[in-house]
Amino acid sequence: MAAVSYDRQTINSPNPLARFAHRSRLVRSVALVEQHLPLHGTVVDFGAGTGLLLSSLGDRRPDAGLFAIEPYMPPAGDARLHYVREFAALPARPDVISAFEVCEHLSDVEISRFLWEAWEALNSDGRLIVSVPIMVGGALLLKELNRAILFRRGSDYSPSELVAGTLGRTVPRPADRGPTHKGFDFRWLRERLRQRFVVEEQILSPLPLPWWANSQIFFVCRKA
Repeated sequence: MAAVSYDRQTINSPNPLARFAHRSRLVRSVALVEQHLPLHGTVVDFGAGTGLLLSSLGDRRPDAGLFAIEPYMPPAGDARLHYVREFAALPARPDVISAFEVCEHLSDVEISRFLWEAWEALNSDGRLIVSVPIMVGGALLLKELNRAILFRRGSDYSPSELVAGTLGRTVPRPADRGPTHKGFDFRWLRERLRQRFVVEEQILSPLPLPWWANSQIFFVCRKA
């Protein structure tokens, strides 16, 4: 089966609901970073992907320093973006660290390391802004139907796991989390964030509805 590009799975998805959710997420991501970024401030996007977020932010904030950590995808063709291998290579403490749709792919050890390094890197008034998919509740069922119908992919969930996840129950996560969101629970990540940061805001996207009817959630955090 041919691989489906990330772009086609997200902001250019043939499913209008999925496309709306991902485009709304991008708009919200840029707005949140801009809101917390001071004049001439520095932002580093962890897991920057195609660089779309930083490029979009650069269009709105030409004063900002734009740094990317992205170990897997090739650098974007945008001269405004500066790529570094790790937080320790940054020339200054960032005002904002973002990680959008990344943590669901990390192992528990990788998440712990990321949160520790982000805490160490941020300046004292900085913010960590994280978004992750909601993979429990009604959103899970819709996402799995989208995967099956549009991309002709079988579900990673067994029937009993799909029922459990839709009802908000825990589903075991696979050892290899790179290609899947299976079993990811934003509530677990929220508790991990609270071990090191103060979670100031929790923002659901894209609808003004409870979490079980939404697709993504954002956490805005400051150093504890």
